[in-house]
Amino acid sequence: MSRSKLILACKKNLLVTWLAGAGLLAAVLIGQTMSGLYVDHAGDAWGWFLPNVMPTLSLMIGAVVKDFSGGSDEKKTVDPFIYQLSLGLSVAYFVVMASSIMLHPSFCSDCDSTLVFLQQSNLWLGPMQGLVTGALGFFFVKAEQVGKVSTEKK
Repeated sequence: MSRSKLILACKKNLLVTWLAGAGLLAAVLIGQTMSGLYVDHAGDAWGWFLPNVMPTLSLMIGAVVKDFSGGSDEKKTVDPFIYQLSLGLSVAYFVVMASSIMLHPSFCSDCDSTLVFLQQSNLWLGPMQGLVTGALGFFFVKAEQVGKVSTEKK
């Protein structure tokens, strides 16, 4: 039995993971903003959050929309390793982001403000984002190459 997975289902799962992760964190950030946690620096807090999720999320949405408008990948498959790596790194990335947003008092009791801790968290989120984006990029490029190979053989 082949261990390969359907490309379209994998792309959808990755997109749902990113939409859910970004949506939940945005909801927490909205609550924190409305409660006055960031005082007069709400724009800075959102300025930290949005660049950490929007570029990757936008590219994924574009790739999935392209798939739906440009033909069907329903029968095309991809090796599960890179999909599982992309999914695992994505989940880990959102767990670390959630920790940065929700657990900052535990990690940084001597920080001047919550915003300072969020800015410091870019020290570990930046490299993680690079790994996640690299794995996702490889997955989506590899999926596209599989699609081209399948089309050329017909």
